[in-house]
Amino acid sequence: MHVFVAVLNWGLGHATRSIPVINQLLQRQVEVTIGSDGAALHLLKQEFPNLRFVELPAHEVIYPAHGSLMLNLMVQLPQLQKTIRQEYQQVQELIRQLNITHIISDNRYGCYSETIPSVIITHQLRLLFSGIWNVAAVVINSTLRNALKKFNTIWVPDFRESGITEPFTKNVKLPHRFVGMLSRFSKPTTKPNDNLILGLVSGPENQRTLFEQNLLAQLMRLNQPAVIVRGLTQAADERIQNGVELINHLPASELQTLITNASVIIARSGYSTIMDLYCLGKRNAILIPTPGQTEQEYLGQYLKEKKIAIVQNQEQMDIAKALELVHGCSGFETSTNNNLLKEALDELLI
Repeated sequence: MHVFVAVLNWGLGHATRSIPVINQLLQRQVEVTIGSDGAALHLLKQEFPNLRFVELPAHEVIYPAHGSLMLNLMVQLPQLQKTIRQEYQQVQELIRQLNITHIISDNRYGCYSETIPSVIITHQLRLLFSGIWNVAAVVINSTLRNALKKFNTIWVPDFRESGITEPFTKNVKLPHRFVGMLSRFSKPTTKPNDNLILGLVSGPENQRTLFEQNLLAQLMRLNQPAVIVRGLTQAADERIQNGVELINHLPASELQTLITNASVIIARSGYSTIMDLYCLGKRNAILIPTPGQTEQEYLGQYLKEKKIAIVQNQEQMDIAKALELVHGCSGFETSTNNNLLKEALDELLI
């Protein structure tokens, strides 16, 4: 049995949530080959240095500093479709060369096969739109459904249909199952440092850099212990700038220790980040959605309405004010169901 795990390089969230899937495969003594590109590929090589890796075509999407994200993505769509066709052709050749028997794809829509079982990990069974883009929702979601139908089933990282992914999954007539929150972290046993603030910066450029620059400028004014993990996997240097420690990247175990020790987490409201915060049961979180990314904006609004976390727009980001309010939030309550992923793998690997 030989499983090909294909991971999207769009921020680091897809790579980090693939780690528990790969670990469970290895525990079953299944042969695993990993395919990705860029920072995600680099991170997974660090986590699994003894596995075989394949570089897949890069999904080179640029987030605009200003203007419409959706319009920008529409302009880039032909190139994305070309990349999906390229990765499909590459995967068919890999199946022949390496005797691949199963495919698990995290949001790589070209990584499937008509001849072997293929599943895709995503919570986006439909896309959310706002404003004038609502008129395009029917066409775009129809295109998405056709892409998802090429897989045998969909694994949704959530516990139930009425969970945080409900707007993305409810009443969608596609075969899918819930596999629980996928996180590389485990529930901590120690209590956090009361003073440490931790910023987690990741995601596509150039919004990643804009977020980091704004966050660094504000943390330097606080006169409080602070660390920023920059989400840059290609280098390991560290430096201190006006009292704020900047770390490019950390292995999973060291990052978990740092997150556990931090009293307050400042991060994007990306779905993988939210899964990590749930897994670690973090009480105090300040979330900043990527501007124009509808999904992160929805997730941020959901957590804000539930009073789980403080959520601010990047343009009006005020960390000092958020720190005054964050202790009034309920935080992320740890909830786990490890059997959901196990059962999904049992079904796939029959």
